[in-house]
Amino acid sequence: MPMNDSKKDDNYSFLHEAQKLGKAAGDQVMVIDDLDKAVADISRITVPEAVESIKNTKEDDLPTQVLSIYCHDCRAIVPAQIKTIRRKPRKVCGACGSVKISAGKEAALKKFYHLED
Repeated sequence: MPMNDSKKDDNYSFLHEAQKLGKAAGDQVMVIDDLDKAVADISRITVPEAVESIKNTKEDDLPTQVLSIYCHDCRAIVPAQIKTIRRKPRKVCGACGSVKISAGKEAALKKFYHLED
């Protein structure tokens, strides 16, 4: 039985609501008028004391994470080296120069690759 185009449902569309209204064209810019409200909306599952301590801490004083490199050829955590491959800088193994590496936190790499301490 052939479909009749006159009976198409006009309400059905693959477009998102913003696309239908024409508001999704171009770059989306988020403007935050009230920072306290935005932080409260994002962090509903955290403790309010933790949110206050993060808001009052300078960015330089926040804890940082150091990424480590695991070489699949050396089967060890090694220092990284920057090497230019096809005119693009790339991290490689500092010991053997292999490009078969994985990056992550040292504790996570040790756990994932079953390395002993």
